[in-house]
Amino acid sequence: MRSTPPELGLYSDQEVVDGVKELFDFEAFTKGMINFLPKDLSAYMLDNKDAVKSSHDFQKLLIRPLLTFVKKTSINTLEASGLENIKKDNCHLFISNHRDIGLDSAFLNLMLFDNGLNTSQIAIGDNLMKHRIAELIFRINKSFAVKRSGGPRELYKASMDLSNYITETIINNKDSVWIAQREGRAKDGNDETQIGLLKMLSLSNPRHLKQHLISLNITPVAMSYEYDPCDYLKTKEYLDKSKNPAFKKSFEDDMQSILQGIKGEKGNVFVAFGNSISNKLQSLPEDINSKTLLNLVGKLIDDQIHLAYKMNPINYIANDILNDSVNIGDQYSTEDYNTTMSYFNSQIHKFEVSDRAEAKKYLLGIYANPLKNRIKAKQS
Repeated sequence: MRSTPPELGLYSDQEVVDGVKELFDFEAFTKGMINFLPKDLSAYMLDNKDAVKSSHDFQKLLIRPLLTFVKKTSINTLEASGLENIKKDNCHLFISNHRDIGLDSAFLNLMLFDNGLNTSQIAIGDNLMKHRIAELIFRINKSFAVKRSGGPRELYKASMDLSNYITETIINNKDSVWIAQREGRAKDGNDETQIGLLKMLSLSNPRHLKQHLISLNITPVAMSYEYDPCDYLKTKEYLDKSKNPAFKKSFEDDMQSILQGIKGEKGNVFVAFGNSISNKLQSLPEDINSKTLLNLVGKLIDDQIHLAYKMNPINYIANDILNDSVNIGDQYSTEDYNTTMSYFNSQIHKFEVSDRAEAKKYLLGIYANPLKNRIKAKQS
């Protein structure tokens, strides 16, 4: 049996208990929580922290109330579809588009939890675990670290370990796993599965790749936010990189995005669980070329995500603006148009005058690209 690297695998119940104590012993964490959350919710967290004896307890007693607060204060509707595709006795490799650093997997797990299904383990970049507080929150909440930096040999070994861990977790029916379809968020709204992710998954059984991918029970998930609470930050990062190609986000920038994701307005949020692609893969020839197979798997994932993505008036309006057209009465009303234009203008005016034209184009793309991808998927 392979030994599991320490950054992979779940915390034991004792590690959860010790981790929760360590987390709440950080004065910076408790003070930040008290300042950020309503008084009654932070008091509830402090009163219930000692009742946490497992990751399940952590999600039930602390994470779920936090997400209820997020839903109440920054979401109009939070809905899901396709839950009938998820069987309690089966483990899935959920591959989703990536909009929000923390909330994508949190909302997916909330939908599973509230429907009596087991929550999934979560793949998180190790760049988000640089501070012990962040590491504890993620690890207690069924997350494992994906190595993002290092030398070629080091990264290859980490990819092999990750591939083996995900494979063993799924095929041994231990847990479902969530992983984003690409490294980092699709900041421009253009959701596309990276072949590098699929190559990583193939490392644990490259000789029998088709059957291996079937055994992973890959299930695409589309995460849709009417309003991206980090659209300004994503646009600003794009402009910063345009001016300085060497620009790199800091850990603090990521933490700012996480907090903005929690408190920022999201409108309608939709989690669309797709169908496992295993049946489609089953019909393929056994001798299919590995490159062709991985490209096909990527397309199967992308098509489901693009077609299931929940469109809102803002998506149609952004696309029309970029195409210099207005089609009131088709997919949006005059009221929708005026509200959306007011929102776009308020975001664009946060930038310097000299940057606004470029900022507008990128910002509109965040909302228009999901619609463009759906149109392409329907045509393919």
